[in-house]
Amino acid sequence: MKQFEALSGSERAALLQKAEEPSQLERELLASNQLLQALTEVQTGFIHGRPISQLFDTLLSILLKLTASEYGFIGEVRRTAEGKPFLKTHAITNVAWTQELREFYAREAPRGLEFHNLKTLFGTVLTTGEPVVSNSPSVDPRRAGIPEGHPPLRAFLGLPFHANQEMIGMVGVANRPGGYDENIIQFLAPFLATCGSLLVGLRSEQQRRRAEQEVWRSEANFRALIEQCPDAILIHRKGQVVFANTTAVKLLGVSRPEELQGQPIASLVEPGEEKALTQLSSASAPSEVRIRHREGRQILAEVVTVLLEFYGEPATVCLARDITERRQLQERFLLNERMASLGAMAAGVAHEINTPLAYMLSNLNYVSEELQALAGAGGSLSGDHSREILDALAETIVGSNRVRDIVSNLKLFSRVDNEKHGLVQLHPLLDSCVKMAWSEIKHRARLVKSYGPVPPVQANESRLGQVFLNLIVNAAQAMPEEGGDSAEIRISTWHEEGAVVVSIQDTGKGIPEEHLGKVFDPFFTTKPMGVGTGLGLSICHGIITALGGRITLESKVGRGTTFQIFLPTTVPPPAEEERRGRDQGVNSYSPPG
Repeated sequence: MKQFEALSGSERAALLQKAEEPSQLERELLASNQLLQALTEVQTGFIHGRPISQLFDTLLSILLKLTASEYGFIGEVRRTAEGKPFLKTHAITNVAWTQELREFYAREAPRGLEFHNLKTLFGTVLTTGEPVVSNSPSVDPRRAGIPEGHPPLRAFLGLPFHANQEMIGMVGVANRPGGYDENIIQFLAPFLATCGSLLVGLRSEQQRRRAEQEVWRSEANFRALIEQCPDAILIHRKGQVVFANTTAVKLLGVSRPEELQGQPIASLVEPGEEKALTQLSSASAPSEVRIRHREGRQILAEVVTVLLEFYGEPATVCLARDITERRQLQERFLLNERMASLGAMAAGVAHEINTPLAYMLSNLNYVSEELQALAGAGGSLSGDHSREILDALAETIVGSNRVRDIVSNLKLFSRVDNEKHGLVQLHPLLDSCVKMAWSEIKHRARLVKSYGPVPPVQANESRLGQVFLNLIVNAAQAMPEEGGDSAEIRISTWHEEGAVVVSIQDTGKGIPEEHLGKVFDPFFTTKPMGVGTGLGLSICHGIITALGGRITLESKVGRGTTFQIFLPTTVPPPAEEERRGRDQGVNSYSPPG
């Protein structure tokens, strides 16, 4: 106290002022509290959805204030396509010194300024990932210089910040009185952590927005795709239509998609066929369904049904293709091919009919003349005379039955309106086909039938008969006109592993190896010009495939050809079956009737 009283007035005032000033520790605590309070406000703003740009501007203001710096920036580290780092700012002090630069700053700063020159003080931070302190920039070899008019650079501090061990950004400040040191770097550690969190949040938000935009684009592209798709697309959920594209609207005969929305999916098809729209299928195994047109017309469609997510919820998608015209065209091709097969046998069929018809007419004329003579003479039928007339009538009946059988076989292969499937017994059907083709076979080859015990198959009898007839006629036509003793056509059947196999084998000229891969192609034929349409085997392949079966081919030039047809069946074979026609040659075999 005595020492204080001994001081002059000015010395006493200075001492009191110094005592009132906060200590260094107190100043550091105050600065730390201010920093933590400011960072808390920024983090709260981020949580409440304040724009990221405003938050970074706030952080830059805090940084400049707490470090007593004149200007600075906060930026994100990005990379070029070649992997070279560059800086894109999220907040930067406006140090523009010309009107042009001020306009440039106002225009570009909100979007972020990019700096690619790495031979600078801040570039050293980007390339090394380490803090850069330069309190004498004018003589620092890492400095690149500043343009004329730029505010002076007397000190610089550059600090990187990281996330997941990756440098994602940096801060830079300049011109703190007295320069920068390690204490400042340690003081700013919470600040750098906050910058890193904000930048990670910004990147997450950008990724989310890009993902949303991608989803939106995908949905827009998907909608454009299905709207412009030439196939009808129906999407239903819980049995109710939720979407229909333009093609579906036309297919069903309505005016607007809204007319279909909410409709039961089962109401769009014929009763009993709704499973085609509800059970999953694949492009390789489409279902056929009859669509109900608003005007009452029936439309045949090929349908594929899959499960997809539609507007975030599972839904069933049906792709339907109108095949009405295609089916009609196929039917015309089938009819043409049938008629071509029948036409090829027309002469033989005519001969088969003319033979019984000739003796039928002769016998009828004989009976007519005898009855007229008896009527004129007033006589009566008795004795040998009556037996002769009865024998003539019996022969006429046999001939009539023969003509009836030929006509029945012709009807089997000519009818086009019966598409019903049922159980088909193969051996009677093969016998009918042999009868139809007999005029082609009998002068060319010996026919051998080797029938094994086989169950019936589920098929359309007319279509399946067309396949057998086509293959038998092809086998006969593969023989020379006078086949000789070695010429043989063998028809065999057997049962194996859930399938019935029909084999039609000939000893004809065979098919060249280079043609084997083409024989089932439409319009491909090895026959001379004008013989056949080139559609027979293609149609056969289509019929067998539609039945769930398959058809195979083996052939050697000069040795003959074998076609094998595999037809699925779930019916077990009979325990025993008479093997009709086994090893019958042409001399002993002729069509019954």
